[in-house]
Amino acid sequence: MGYKLAEQNGESVAVPRLVFSHLGRADGDTMRVALYLLGGGAAEPRTIAHDLGLPSVEAARRALQYWAGAGLLASEHSAAPAPTESQKASAIDLTAINDPYVSVLCEEAQTIFGKALSRGEMQRLVSLYLNDGWQPDVVLTCCSEVARQGRRTIGALSRELVKWREAGVETGEDAEKYLKRQALREEWYDETARLFGVESAQFTRWERGAIARWHEDWRFGADMIEEALLRAENHRTVRYVDGILRSWKAQGLTTVQAVRGKGQLSGSNILATGAKPAAPKTDLFQANWNAVFDDDTEG
Repeated sequence: MGYKLAEQNGESVAVPRLVFSHLGRADGDTMRVALYLLGGGAAEPRTIAHDLGLPSVEAARRALQYWAGAGLLASEHSAAPAPTESQKASAIDLTAINDPYVSVLCEEAQTIFGKALSRGEMQRLVSLYLNDGWQPDVVLTCCSEVARQGRRTIGALSRELVKWREAGVETGEDAEKYLKRQALREEWYDETARLFGVESAQFTRWERGAIARWHEDWRFGADMIEEALLRAENHRTVRYVDGILRSWKAQGLTTVQAVRGKGQLSGSNILATGAKPAAPKTDLFQANWNAVFDDDTEG
């Protein structure tokens, strides 16, 4: 189904193109802060954090710093334009900083990446700590993660930290929990790929999100996924199986025994999949799933 913009019935707010140019770089909370400010919200960190439900006042403060650096905000104390992120990084004099964490960051990052960093790269690295507010231990943990992925650059580090911030990572403890969750998800992706007879690298972002939801939110294991595949017949896709599992969850069927013992899909339980309701059947195992789901759910 295609979409188009609906007729605007409310008051419109002009959004500078500068904001759109940062869609691919700024995290979700940072973009929300920009829209909040453009809509008339006060540029006060505590108020922003409260109104938007941000994880911390510091998160709001960093968003304000981001948009000041991008040029959307101007300092009330000076008419001079705010420096960009690259300008702030290049302005850092590494030799004049009396902070032991700076030398630790530079030395450890080079060890982790297995190569020497240029002066500009070290300035960008230190800027993540001094300007972006990242704790040194979190930066180095992220260095190890991107290096494990084979991406040994400060640019890759910066992009990964944006993802971490979107996931709510702020401390070293947050980072450890995040990485454990990601490692567990990778195991789920590999396990599910084996059940589907494909490579886990083939899964799209949506499919990975669905697989994680099966385990984290619905508490379904491989046995339930395998059972759903039995019902899928020729529709062995993640989206199709997601519809089956969603229906079982809605009916309170959380085990293979429960699925085989009772229950049947109803139209109200499969609206999210775009499926067509089928007539009730007494034998769930022999249900005609092709009459319930169609290939349009793949779109």
